[in-house]
Amino acid sequence: MAVPKPGRRANRPKRQPARRILVVTEGTRTEPQYVEGLNRYLRSAGATAVVKSIPVGKDPMEVVQKCIEIRDRASIDEKAYDICICLVDVDRHAALPAACRLAGNESIHLPVSNLKFEAWLRWHVEDKRSALSTSQLDALTAKHGLVIKKILAPNFPFDAVHNACEIARRADPQLAAGRVGPDPSSAMPVLVDFMTGR
Repeated sequence: MAVPKPGRRANRPKRQPARRILVVTEGTRTEPQYVEGLNRYLRSAGATAVVKSIPVGKDPMEVVQKCIEIRDRASIDEKAYDICICLVDVDRHAALPAACRLAGNESIHLPVSNLKFEAWLRWHVEDKRSALSTSQLDALTAKHGLVIKKILAPNFPFDAVHNACEIARRADPQLAAGRVGPDPSSAMPVLVDFMTGR
């Protein structure tokens, strides 16, 4: 019978390398804060993704173009991303269909929130799917203490993310990246699945 060499554990399982995920966001405050907070929460629960969040603050086409630029530069530097995602809103963007096509052609995942990202945040605290205006969504997320002046609350309930995913899937049974769902809807469960290794 073979005896393990000193200093080495027998039958030690190999760790899987963490997936590198690039997340480029249209929003410059709320979305990056959410992605970073969600990443901390999921990693504390055992997820192994390494997530880099880049806020762009432009229309969806510019968000996708910036994602391509960052992805290609990282690949040249031998620090390639395994998954590239752009978070965008419907929110009156005429360039959204073209951005969806470009993302699809470039194998970039594009979860769209309709009307905007705050619809997704709302589902962390309530299972309601009424269509609201931009100002109504802002007022609602402020009332629930989720976001104040585009700053995510320090005590945001990230532990409710899986409930939010269930609500999003009920709101849009055909939920998928690169697809605009009904108002309200959000394809954010696509990102959550990647971050949790699903």
